Amino acid sequence: MIAIVLLDLGDVVARWDPSPRLAEYARRSGLTVDEVRRRLAQDDFWVDTDRGVYSGDEMYAQICARLGVAFTRDELLALQALAFRPQPEVLRIAEQLAARLRVGILTNNAPLLREAVSRHFPELERIFAPILYSFEFGHAKPARELFDAVARALALVPRQIFFADDQASHVAGARAAGWDAVRFESAAQLRVALVERGLVARAPAHADPAGDVQKEPST
Repeated sequence: MIAIVLLDLGDVVARWDPSPRLAEYARRSGLTVDEVRRRLAQDDFWVDTDRGVYSGDEMYAQICARLGVAFTRDELLALQALAFRPQPEVLRIAEQLAARLRVGILTNNAPLLREAVSRHFPELERIFAPILYSFEFGHAKPARELFDAVARALALVPRQIFFADDQASHVAGARAAGWDAVRFESAAQLRVALVERGLVARAPAHADPAGDVQKEPST
């Protein structure tokens, strides 16, 4: 029986578009967007932030040094948040689903993004518990080690976890670890997957496709 639903953050719970962040990095540094990308990718820095190689303080210092800009911490947190735009339809499903079982987020992300979510997206912390970041586990999706570590942290067996992610490789990694996982395409498709597992009620034909969630029977 499914005990928790975990959703990816970028392009599932929220639209992810790093271009505004990169444009602001370029504007403040006087570099081209391509040069900003190159500097942040150099030595696997950006990938390693998701793997927990850097603390939040170290990540902050590295970005400033690599781009030659003395950002304030608040500025960098705002720029992390700028790349995300929560999807109301998915939030509505998650909020209603949370009335009957745990609903969380599992994202490949770094320490500064955790700070940014707390500050700029309090609605996510209100709806989702837990919010799990790859850097906390020392591995990133689709590594088997991440999925195994998350299951241990949740004190669940793999088959008790339902997971939706927009990346096929991440879904494959979760399935290889024994999770029930689907590739996210839309809020309506997510709802169908939840209906198939008996986690939500099938909506009437005239209803909002992200609507009614089946309630726990009263006891």
